[in-house]
Amino acid sequence: MAAQTHGAVDSLLGLLSSAIKDEARLLGGVHGDVQFIKDEMDSMNGFLLHLTKTESAHDDQVRAWMKQVRDIAYIAEDCIELYVRDLAPLDAGLLAFLRHLPVYVWTAPARHRLATKIRELKVRVRDVGERRLRYGVTVPATPELKRAAKQPGQDEIAQEARREAFLQALDEEAVAMLRSGGLASEESRAITDLLPACLRHPSEAHTMIPAVLKKCYQDGAESSCTKMFLCALCVYPYITTQELKNLKAKLDEGADGPKELVRIFCYSMLSTPQKSCLQYLTTFLKETNISRTSLVRRWVAEGLVAKEHEMTPEEVGERCFRELVFRGFVRPDRIGDAGTVKSCVMDDSIRAFIINIAKSENFVSELPSHLERQLKIRKIVLRSLARTQQQKADGYWRNMNIHDLVLCCGGVTSRKPLEDDTTAASDNTAAASDVKDPMDDLVDFLKSLPELYRLNVLDLGGCKGLRKRHLKSICKVVSLKYLSLRNTDVYRLRPRHVQALRLLETLDIRGTDVRPGDMKRIFLPKLKHLLAGRYVTASGGDAGTARTSAELSLSTVDAPRRIGMMRYMETLCHVKVSKDGNELEGVAKLQQLRKLGVVVHVNDATAKLLRRVISGGLALRSLSIWVTVKDGDSGTLDISKLDKSFSPSSLTLENLDIVGKCNLPPWIEGVKKLKNITLRETQLKDDDLLRLGRLKGLHCLRLRGGSYTERPLLNFTAGQFEALRFLVVRGDKITSIAFAPGAAPMLEKIIWIFRSMDTEQEPLSGIASLQHLKEIELTGDHFDPLHNSNLERAVKEHPNKPKLSFRCSLSDH
Repeated sequence: MAAQTHGAVDSLLGLLSSAIKDEARLLGGVHGDVQFIKDEMDSMNGFLLHLTKTESAHDDQVRAWMKQVRDIAYIAEDCIELYVRDLAPLDAGLLAFLRHLPVYVWTAPARHRLATKIRELKVRVRDVGERRLRYGVTVPATPELKRAAKQPGQDEIAQEARREAFLQALDEEAVAMLRSGGLASEESRAITDLLPACLRHPSEAHTMIPAVLKKCYQDGAESSCTKMFLCALCVYPYITTQELKNLKAKLDEGADGPKELVRIFCYSMLSTPQKSCLQYLTTFLKETNISRTSLVRRWVAEGLVAKEHEMTPEEVGERCFRELVFRGFVRPDRIGDAGTVKSCVMDDSIRAFIINIAKSENFVSELPSHLERQLKIRKIVLRSLARTQQQKADGYWRNMNIHDLVLCCGGVTSRKPLEDDTTAASDNTAAASDVKDPMDDLVDFLKSLPELYRLNVLDLGGCKGLRKRHLKSICKVVSLKYLSLRNTDVYRLRPRHVQALRLLETLDIRGTDVRPGDMKRIFLPKLKHLLAGRYVTASGGDAGTARTSAELSLSTVDAPRRIGMMRYMETLCHVKVSKDGNELEGVAKLQQLRKLGVVVHVNDATAKLLRRVISGGLALRSLSIWVTVKDGDSGTLDISKLDKSFSPSSLTLENLDIVGKCNLPPWIEGVKKLKNITLRETQLKDDDLLRLGRLKGLHCLRLRGGSYTERPLLNFTAGQFEALRFLVVRGDKITSIAFAPGAAPMLEKIIWIFRSMDTEQEPLSGIASLQHLKEIELTGDHFDPLHNSNLERAVKEHPNKPKLSFRCSLSDH
């Protein structure tokens, strides 16, 4: 609980410091009140820092006081944030002040009420501080304070490699040998050699490990629990013999089950942000599948992770997600072509454990109010999805038994059983029409929230029936930082409504039909992530109806006219720019931009501005260029001519995605951090392929339809693609792939989706030289039995025995 309270106070202190520096925003006696609150909360924060190091020693009195501190921190942050929001114009100059003047006058009564509340908060903060002294709340005395786990630094790549090797070593035989006390066996050494130094050499702590594992095995704990225990030891370098003894003693007592005791032990090894992020998963109790990117952005919006050194909050959140996966609290579900986890799941036992932890640490019998309210919103959203899916099913499933219904919710999948399998779908639809519209229910719920309640996140992904009145009410929740309208039927974003969300950091409108011009007129000063775009066919249908990738196009919104003033922007993907590309001048001013996706036209003016964005984007990690061709456009977009003073090695670019006629620039060879490249309709030649092969850090190459057109044979020559691990080929022109000895020596996985194979020679040859190959996945319209048998023979003779799978499909996108 100290971890969450410390995080809440930290967030408040950051806001107070910012507000006090800008004294023009604090009027009258409010400045003095805010300064007092800051000083008092600063002292409390120092006390909380000590409490986080002795979290297991807290009694009920300490926990009750911490809950009071956290509650008042949340309320204070809301008050201060709302107070400073409308006090000064965002832009300098007389015109900006005049534009802001009506807002300033209109908000005067509200600001007066907030100023009164801030004065009341001052009294409450003083009372909380005095209450700690009055009841003698002190730091518990313990022999040794818990030390924070070492954070990844320059050796993060080495740590990731060690963790990957550790997971590979955790097979059933190795764990069994370790449990039986065979510490010197080859199998157990594969595990213990990767543990921290204090657990590798013979010592009392070293010998305690098999004792704990043996006790768990005797009491029937499953292997996932024992692996969770070993993974916690692997990443926590400060474990002590006494902590292991205490765990062993509790297992011997048998008061709680071994699984629960081991999970509590592993939970105690988590850092402060990791505990907060794990508890937040209670808001997904009704889902069976959780999108990674959606989850990380919600963590950031809720303030559960913060910027560290040169890492953005999103990067810290991604690291936290990887940590929870490694430690076994969440399990990977959907994995992308390059091995990236796209979504995760929670086992039922872990879900129950997290609920109990959230209740006990927050000193409540139910879930904490902020988590309970998010769960309430999710229930309303899922009801909306169920209603939509039921209406779609009406008629088609009229005379069939429906066992379950799959619901997709903005990257989250839920499975909800119907009330009666034998009841016709039309009856269920009629019953659903009798209840209140879910979106009306949502609006009523938002209106019922306490006046100062801070609602940071609203995810409506997949909901249908969103009307103008609903969006108008949603936009009145001025505290929103994350708003997802992904895959909804929203088709208008009215600037006068949306611009009220002055604190909004993430706006997701992917998969919608929002009019392109709507976004052009919207200005959101705090926006960090703008996600837009919908893949459609040339005839206007959904992407799923396309037979080839060439039939796909991207429908998206126009880039905001004042994009250059949204200085916090980190993700801008995908937006259209005008034919002359003028909006790119504003994009070039975004110093914090990490991910950019643009739809551009082929002309010299656009190419010049895009080159300026690339050469100036020293923080840019991901670049996606979608080239469109319209009447009057001709040739190829040329992004090769950069300034002579520009050094490609200074770029931090890791991901490059190009669709359409755009040349592969020579300077790409100097981008040392480039790991992933996806190309489509680029019509590469052999020279371009050789240029790609010289990239020293390239891990994943995706060649989609029309990307390579020199010849039907895709040939990988010796000495090329030294670091390539994943190859994805999706094209109707390529009929065979060949690997020369020494080409792509690190390749692990090949995915090939084809229209036809070469019948005169071996379509996939040279895999014997791929020493790290683990998997081959082939998808096509026709498989030649002779070639299949030859490939199967080559796979059987391969020392790694890679997995080989065949699948029939007419789709190439």
